Amino acid sequence: MIRSRRRARVASGRNGAAANVVAALVLSFAPLVAQAQHGTIVGRIVDSLTGEARRGAVVAIPAAALVATANEQGQFAIARVPVGNQTVQIRAIGYQAVVRRVVVRQADTTRIDVALSRDPMMMDAVRANAPFAEREFFEAKPDVGAVRITARAMESVPRIGEADVVRVVQLLPGVGAKNDYSTGFSVHGGETDQNLILLDGYPVYNPFHVGGLFSTFISSSVREIELLTGGFPAKFGGRLSSVLDVRSADERRSGLHGQSDVSVLAATTTLGGSFAGGKGSWTVAGRRTYADEVARIVGSDQYPYHFRDEQTHIVYELPRNTRLSVSFYDGRDILDGDFAQLADSAHEGANGGTFLVSWGNLVGGATFSKTLGRGARIPLLGIGLGDSAIVEQRVSTSRFSTSSDIGSSSSQFSNSLVDDRIGGSLTSFTRRHDRTVGYELAAYDIAYHAVNTKGAVNDLATQQHPSMGAAYFDDLWRAAPSVLVSTGARVETETGRRWSAVMPRMSFKYLPTANMAFTASAGEFSQSVHSLSLEDSPVRLFDLWRGSDERTPVSTAWQFVAGHERWLNGLRFVRVEAFYKRYSRLLEHNLHDDASVDGDEFVPADGVSYGYDVLLRQFESGPFSGWLSYTYTVNTRRQDSIRYAPANDRRHDFNAVGSWRIGRYIAGVRVGVGSGLPYTALIGALPRRIYDPIRSSWSSPSTRATFDELGGARNGDRLPATRRIDLLLQRNIEFRGTTFTPYLSIVNASNEKNVLFYTYDFTTTPGKRSTVTQFSILPSLGVSIAF
Repeated sequence: MIRSRRRARVASGRNGAAANVVAALVLSFAPLVAQAQHGTIVGRIVDSLTGEARRGAVVAIPAAALVATANEQGQFAIARVPVGNQTVQIRAIGYQAVVRRVVVRQADTTRIDVALSRDPMMMDAVRANAPFAEREFFEAKPDVGAVRITARAMESVPRIGEADVVRVVQLLPGVGAKNDYSTGFSVHGGETDQNLILLDGYPVYNPFHVGGLFSTFISSSVREIELLTGGFPAKFGGRLSSVLDVRSADERRSGLHGQSDVSVLAATTTLGGSFAGGKGSWTVAGRRTYADEVARIVGSDQYPYHFRDEQTHIVYELPRNTRLSVSFYDGRDILDGDFAQLADSAHEGANGGTFLVSWGNLVGGATFSKTLGRGARIPLLGIGLGDSAIVEQRVSTSRFSTSSDIGSSSSQFSNSLVDDRIGGSLTSFTRRHDRTVGYELAAYDIAYHAVNTKGAVNDLATQQHPSMGAAYFDDLWRAAPSVLVSTGARVETETGRRWSAVMPRMSFKYLPTANMAFTASAGEFSQSVHSLSLEDSPVRLFDLWRGSDERTPVSTAWQFVAGHERWLNGLRFVRVEAFYKRYSRLLEHNLHDDASVDGDEFVPADGVSYGYDVLLRQFESGPFSGWLSYTYTVNTRRQDSIRYAPANDRRHDFNAVGSWRIGRYIAGVRVGVGSGLPYTALIGALPRRIYDPIRSSWSSPSTRATFDELGGARNGDRLPATRRIDLLLQRNIEFRGTTFTPYLSIVNASNEKNVLFYTYDFTTTPGKRSTVTQFSILPSLGVSIAF
């Protein structure tokens, strides 16, 4: 964030006040920030090598005793700079200092864009790089339950085919994955649909491919990710458990740059560069699997599945310190074929013919922001905005849809969700407070349709058009040099259920020393759009969505987190956090619902989860980096008088992730150990015999006519514990300005037989239980080409 470290001199006289108000009405965005005999200096600071924003760079004008700090986008603004020749100094730890001489004109804005060159020889080994974002946030924000991972850290994590953002998230504290086949994740005992997943701040509803095996995010186009596992501020709403914000790379280097990745799974290409003299940047990326094309070329066997992704990110710096950012994503899975061409099927009729299953996301959004310097005021009201301020306006659309046509239209199904929303915020910065006020409006269109055309039975058809409105307030108060307090509230209303609530949020941090902190947070959260997918299922292709209405309640949860964090040195810290969550009106599947009745698919349930997380992290500087994470969770649900463990109740979850950089080689390892998940065991089956009137006889159990399975207590048994070791080895090869990086990754290198689920056969005496395992040893090769 941008904040002047010294109050500028107060200009004499008020002759320019009326002119400021008139200018504010004309611009409609903000008042003029310059007054007589003064101007404004704005700009952006980036790394000359990567083009990434250099957050925390210090910009000073010694003659005027003015100082500012670059924000997360590398932007800064210094208002009320005396006119005439001025010397501007730019410094950042680990970079060469830059001095620029500029001419400041009266009531005008002078722009300076600077690319800092790294200077590691000027510092000792510990301070060879600029401070990590975690260290800056440690000192400046309560930051409860927050973890940030850069692209550099993600690239050395062992992978399945290619790097995957969400699979890295699964290895963080407080996060659990059900099995090897799913990139869905549970945070502190919540369900997978309780996570708010964002691309540059815009919601994504089903960011998974191949039934959850891969995420939709193209890793080479990602700059960093931020995960908030608890205590997230009031600007985030609509989910109960966590926020995952995936932020696109911002390519600021001149010329054309890019990266191509070819793996056993897919081919990916990312291109980017700058334009308009460095004021703008663009990035485009695309990915497609090719197993279906290879099968078609080399033989007659059919491989009827593929997926694709396309992603674009554009940033442009407009005059008067304004910024426009646009992001777009489109991705789809296609399962398309003919039963007659598959080796194990030659059926006709309702079980034969063609099939087409398709699902995917489309996300588009734009954000317009303006940075204001000292002296800015709210139009008409005349209220000052402090040392600096940022005004932001967002608009986005997010669409998820799935459809299936099975057996040449004998069975058809579709589900779609459209989320159109606008939002905006105003954040002001002073020496003691960072205050944000904002709003959010969303209109939904949710449709669900299932029909059996040959049977002329319309199973279910629903259409929902709920809307959501919210206003929020956040205040970060620096109560003392060692005390940070964040308070806020979110007022939200939802039309489908005619529901409204005020949800408070609060976080606290106390720093008794420069390297130690105690934190705590509490807040209430709500969710009015829910997934219909069964959490008990080990593998699912996609989520199905439904909005709250007169039959479907709004789910709520209270979260409480308390923690302790200690920095062991400039590159390593340890954090321990305990959590408690209390759920109300969660949606659990009704095991006795009627398929022809809309609204009885769920029954409300309450729940509690509690436990603690431990994170020990070594940052990406020097030959070794990585982290150790451990999570202990107790998770229960209750319907009426029945208490049970949900399917994601993993009590113990440990992950060790390490990366070694030795010359041009990078070696990565991941070791994971987890206790078994609960499941409902089958204890027997009753044969349902069918009478044959022609033969005047009943069917026998040996004909497998129909069996009614008998289950034990709901999730009353547990699968065995799981273990997995993943390895990665890659080498960088430089050739004429291009870097080639071939890699070998081995998932489950020790070939553990981790249980996915059990199958049962009660046609024999005694009955037989068989095991379906998760990944066996899974090696993969690939190469990345960057230029």
